[in-house]
Amino acid sequence: MTNKLHPVCIKIRPWLKENLGKDCLAPLTGTDARALSAAVHLIELYSINYRPEVLEAFALTVGFMQPSTQGLAFHAIAHVLDWRDRIELWAKAGLSEASIPRTKCMYEPGGSVWAPALAAVADQNRAAVQERGLE
Repeated sequence: MTNKLHPVCIKIRPWLKENLGKDCLAPLTGTDARALSAAVHLIELYSINYRPEVLEAFALTVGFMQPSTQGLAFHAIAHVLDWRDRIELWAKAGLSEASIPRTKCMYEPGGSVWAPALAAVADQNRAAVQERGLE
């Protein structure tokens, strides 16, 4: 029996669902999904080749995603590297700090099984505040 390795772009989807909740991928368009797959492969390349060109490509690729889905690429960094690498890599790639999601993954330090549910409630509350013009 052979052990076939799966590409990171295949493994990332179940990993994100496990960490952020089963519906976390629902907002992805076809372009978002392809850009997320490419971004994960670029993170994998960066993990063995720390060249700035790889981060430039990562930033350009994330830029093809809707702003509301870019947080998935941020969290995907931890799937390939480590939780603590996300902010550093995001900054080195020149991506906006404002696009870093407030949502914590279930298994990251400080995360919990309630992280996806709490994030959904926070998003609903934020939308209600905006809708009422209370911001």
